[in-house]
Amino acid sequence: MYAEYLYGMLRGGIILLVGGWIQATPIFIAERYPEDTSRRHRFPPRTFTKPAPFQPGEKLVYRVHYGWLTAGEAVFEVYPKIYIVYGQPAYVFRGSGKTAAAFEWFYKVRDYMDAYVDTAFMRSLLYYRWVNEGDFHFTDTVFFDYERYEIRGRKGTFPMTTWVMDMLGAFYYARRLDVHQMPDGTVVPIPVFLDDKIYDLGMKILGRETIRTELGTFRCIKITPLVVADRVFRGREEMIMWVTDDENLIPVKITSPLIVGSVSATLKSYENLKYPLTARLK
Repeated sequence: MYAEYLYGMLRGGIILLVGGWIQATPIFIAERYPEDTSRRHRFPPRTFTKPAPFQPGEKLVYRVHYGWLTAGEAVFEVYPKIYIVYGQPAYVFRGSGKTAAAFEWFYKVRDYMDAYVDTAFMRSLLYYRWVNEGDFHFTDTVFFDYERYEIRGRKGTFPMTTWVMDMLGAFYYARRLDVHQMPDGTVVPIPVFLDDKIYDLGMKILGRETIRTELGTFRCIKITPLVVADRVFRGREEMIMWVTDDENLIPVKITSPLIVGSVSATLKSYENLKYPLTARLK
């Protein structure tokens, strides 16, 4: 049972930061895909009021704590180049989570995920996931088909009735939004396809706070991601995230109570941010 909560911490708590090191698979890059239908899709067009706050080469590393113990590490990266995926320029986002050495004698986690998201509309195109948890291993590939309005996953084909993101792509999509202009209490829905099911997730703006971390003191926007209440998380608005109140909008701290204990993650290091980290006060 303890292993299940540890897994929930690494997979749910960190991959929901709103979560690789696998080269892009050429067969999927070269595969024929229907022409871009963005001008005639049935969904409301996506527009953004500011440039993307990330760039190729960005890397964020988080230390994961279960209670007072350092339980693992999570890494989020933007691949250093733009790929052409199904004819569309696309970011490749990469996330990984692993347990600390002290935990691995009874439960070892090595999870990786790649998300291919087009640069223009932030649409999920492809999503790969490699799960290695103890003796449990599997891989998952999800296709987002905007010609047929369907999602193809491990367990079948699912209708796409609105914009739907993969879990990792949703994290970067949320950073594209101009949260600086959103008043406190604003709720932004972000439907997410996860484990062969569409979840009505999103985020809620709580306000502004100044917090202290091991990297310094930061001006932050306080947000609660609307997660899935299940055997690990106690409720939809229990997780709290503090993102820098500047153009980068990177999380510096995340906390959440679990059904047993609590989890937190703090920014350990960063590389190749697009903008100066002006939210850092000292």
